[in-house]
Amino acid sequence: MQIEDLKHIFAAQIEEGTSNLYFMLLDHGEKLISRCQVEQMDTLLPMLDCFQYMGTIDRIPRFSK
Repeated sequence: MQIEDLKHIFAAQIEEGTSNLYFMLLDHGEKLISRCQVEQMDTLLPMLDCFQYMGTIDRIPRFSK
């Protein structure tokens, strides 16, 4: 995944003008909703490296292991 992918995935939240991006991580049945400041979006790249994008529901992207 690259920063351009994240910008596309979070486009709806970014266009709203939010300062925090919200997303869900699904890890072996565990669900965790997390957030990241828009300016620090690039810090998500190493964290999401082992996750797969599963789509967006209600503007919250979901990533699964």
